[in-house]
Amino acid sequence: RDKGNKVIYFAGYKKPQDVYKVEEIEAASDVIIWSVDAGEAIQPRRAQDKTFVGNIVQAMIAYSEKKLGEITLSLKDVNRIVAIGSDRMMEAVKMARHASLAKHLNPDHIAFGSINSPMQCMMKEVCAQCLQKHVDPETGEETSPVFSCFNQDQKLDCVDFPNLRARLKQNSVQEKLSNRILDLLMQKKNIMQV
Repeated sequence: RDKGNKVIYFAGYKKPQDVYKVEEIEAASDVIIWSVDAGEAIQPRRAQDKTFVGNIVQAMIAYSEKKLGEITLSLKDVNRIVAIGSDRMMEAVKMARHASLAKHLNPDHIAFGSINSPMQCMMKEVCAQCLQKHVDPETGEETSPVFSCFNQDQKLDCVDFPNLRARLKQNSVQEKLSNRILDLLMQKKNIMQV
């Protein structure tokens, strides 16, 4: 924004109580569409901001079709999309860009995803546990793998999301076990969790 760029921020949450860092989000964006999967709508604090109940792709379509009110910035003017969130949400954005969202977008835009790989040692290409499989968007053939710890922001069309999802599942049991142990320790020490 310091260089004159305009930012449309689609902030998606499972439930309204998940919202945080409102001031920082407002400072970083010209327009915010507060989206919640279900439940009560999130109430915007600024006049230009909108609210929506549904997923991010639905929010983007509703915004573009002016179902949330008049718009000051159009998705047709967007030349960069950055998707940050779960692998399923980023894959949904990837797919929608070529289907239900296509008519609302600038055809020359570039889309990136901030990939949460299964391992982030942050040693920059040392352990190879963060290798992310890429595919050529034109041919569907596998290309060179990418170290996610060194290159977390990747072109959405190149990311092999089924592969990423399978790799993320490898850590599922460890993550659940760690959470259970942490819950037990917090309970034992009578420490309130936020």
